[in-house]
Amino acid sequence: PIAVRGLIAAYNNTNDKDLKKQILETTARLYKTEMPYTGDAWWSTKPNGHGPYYRPIDWEFSPAIKTFLLGVWNKSNAEEQQFLTDLNEKDQMGIEELGVVQTAAVKDESKVDLEAIRNKKGQIGNSSIEDVMLAMAKIKGDPTLGKALFTKQGCVVCHSTTAGEALKGPFMGQIGAIMNREQIAESILKPNASISQGFVTVLITTKDKKDHMGFVTTETPERIIMRDITGQISTIRTADILTRKEMETSMMPTGLANALSYEEFASLITYLSLQKK
Repeated sequence: PIAVRGLIAAYNNTNDKDLKKQILETTARLYKTEMPYTGDAWWSTKPNGHGPYYRPIDWEFSPAIKTFLLGVWNKSNAEEQQFLTDLNEKDQMGIEELGVVQTAAVKDESKVDLEAIRNKKGQIGNSSIEDVMLAMAKIKGDPTLGKALFTKQGCVVCHSTTAGEALKGPFMGQIGAIMNREQIAESILKPNASISQGFVTVLITTKDKKDHMGFVTTETPERIIMRDITGQISTIRTADILTRKEMETSMMPTGLANALSYEEFASLITYLSLQKK
């Protein structure tokens, strides 16, 4: 509370444009706070590459910060308003009056039969996880081949690697800065072993008997915004929710690397380990 009051006072008492921007950036980061850890997920990749929180929630000074930012917005020109819009997106504030950043629409991907992919048995599918992990420690892999396999094996159905792409499942554009090759390999081979924070699968049934399954990206007392595995976004009023259940399994199917050889799998995890944007 003291920091928020101090920042707002400092903004109002200076004419330095650069300092005002820095104050706005800091204040925006304070708009939300982290939801208390519940033990149902682990701290790793987030729903997108933005920060600063995994599960942001409002706190007692969120209304004061919102009032301050909207006051700045109302006195700003188009360029300054765009700066605030970018902050709104970057820091996951969810203030509708500040606008939203236009992101790429979800493309109509070619239909990928994930079930057929997982049912193919190659060297990976016919080996134990222990043997695969031992082999990966010895095989370097080719990242160029790995990039091609990222598409061929259906990874692109659920993951993006480039900023600006429509968000789907966990963003892979920075996975190499979060996990090493061994961890990446294990997460592919055992997707249910640990589920990334922010990607617990939630099943919501509304009062009209419709089911919605996906990740909760934004939650307020009035509404929930969900994104399914294809990147499609749904907004659900909390008043319309009949039941809500957190699933124990990942939306990522097991066995998607079954058809690969050791060299191919090594190439895929090497490609992903180099994604450190």
